[in-house]
Parts: sequence; C-alpha cells; structure tokens
Amino acid sequence: MEILTALAIFGVIGVIAARIVAGMIDLGSATRTHAEALADLQRAMGIVERDIEQLTQRTIRDELGDPLPAVIVTGVSLLELTRMGWQNPLRAPRAQLQRVAYVLRDDKLVRLFWPVLDRAPDTRPVAQLLLDGVTDVQFAVFDENGEKHGHWPLPPASEDADELRLAAVEMHLSLESHGLIQRLWLVPEGAEHVDPQPTPPGSGEGGSPGPARGRWGDATNRRGGGS
Repeated sequence: MEILTALAIFGVIGVIAARIVAGMIDLGSATRTHAEALADLQRAMGIVERDIEQLTQRTIRDELGDPLPAVIVTGVSLLELTRMGWQNPLRAPRAQLQRVAYVLRDDKLVRLFWPVLDRAPDTRPVAQLLLDGVTDVQFAVFDENGEKHGHWPLPPASEDADELRLAAVEMHLSLESHGLIQRLWLVPEGAEHVDPQPTPPGSGEGGSPGPARGRWGDATNRRGGGS
C-alpha cells in the first residue's frame, strides 16, 4: 500500500513538472516570436526612414512617357518617391537615384523599387516584403505651413499648389502584433527640385540632388535591408 501511495505521489509530481516544463517552453517560444516580430518591425521602419530621409525632388516618366511628381501620396501606391543614395558596389551602369513605392497587398506591407528612374513600357518593379500581419497603413504629408494632406501633390486647382513645399511625411501603421504605430519624418532640407534633362524612357539617368539633412523625430512608440 505504501508503495502504491509513493508511486501515486511521484506520478502527480511528474505531471506537475511536465506541465511546468511545457509552460516554460511555450513562454520561450512566445518570447522568441515577439522578439522576431519586433526585429522585423525595426528593420522595416529603418528602410522607410532611410527612403524618406534621402528623398529628392526629382520627377520621373512612367511607362507611357508621362511625367510623374517626385513624391506621390494616393490610395493606390500609398507612398511613391524618388530617393538618392542607391548603393552601387558593383558599379553597374545606372543612376544613384532610385524610385520606390509602398503598397499594401494581402495584409503585407511591400516596398517596390524600379531598376531605372524613367521607365520603358516593359520596366517592372522589384517587390520587397517588409512586414506581414498589417491590418492598415496610411501615409500623409505636411506642407511647410504645417497643413496636413492625405494626397500629394495638391490638385492643380488648389491655391498655392505649385508653391507649397513638402515638409514632413507621416505614417500610421496598424499591426496584429503591435497595434497602432505612428511615425513622423522631416523631409530633407536639401531636397530641392531637380529639373531632369530629357532622357529616353528606361535610361534611369537624372540630375544630382542637394544634400539631405534632418529628421522630425518619431511620434510613437522586411525582412532584409533596403536596396
């Protein structure tokens, strides 16, 4: 009888110990998952930040040869812009300026970048996954007077549409894992307008922008580096 009692006690202890170990394993797995999600978020925000902080006012031409503004904020491409500082370690025959765009596809924040600035009809962007589990993302801009706009550039009929300078870019990002995240970046002070020389579509050549300085700080609390 004593032996049976001892076995029963050891059995209960074994079950409790197994549950404790399983709980510790689950906690460790959850911690790793959270850490990985946080690392992905930090990498993605770093890529967006670098794009905006290296923004330059260089217009481009689309696949049909029509001009596109240097910065576009719409409901289709959430944000599209021309940036400088495109690294070229292999010295490929291309400009150091790069056209990038951010879109939301199937709960994923995707960064697109084109191999050239002025596109040919067959030019296709390269897609780079930044984040998944994205429930919503919105971009807005502030002009030099501090007025917020959900679309940019302003409609031609708007007063001072051609005179207002872009001052900052705001991002609202909603994630399943982290909730709402807000960021605000100052547009580089040296990002003056660059009037491109006529170039054939697909050439990718363009003017050189001025220096970039400054950032307007974060308003709140991919995988892979930016291209």
